[in-house]
Amino acid sequence: VLLTAYVVRGLDINSSYTIYDLINEQKKKGVAVIFVGEDLDVLMELSDRIMVLCGGEVSGILDARKTDKNEVGMLMTRVGGKEHEGKE
Repeated sequence: VLLTAYVVRGLDINSSYTIYDLINEQKKKGVAVIFVGEDLDVLMELSDRIMVLCGGEVSGILDARKTDKNEVGMLMTRVGGKEHEGKE
């Protein structure tokens, strides 16, 4: 398991892409990657599934290929209620 948190914070764009490539290489090798971050574009690109937290609780788990930023944002703010499960 590879746990990353804000792994590219403070890095230039080229260094950031190098890190993303390294993460993707690990995924291809079968390593489970837990990627913590705040850039939704990057999270959606690198992730297979996205777990969204709101108020310290899981508000949804989404398939990254079947969701969009709007749905993630709704779960981040619990718009539509806590029962929103996302597109699976």
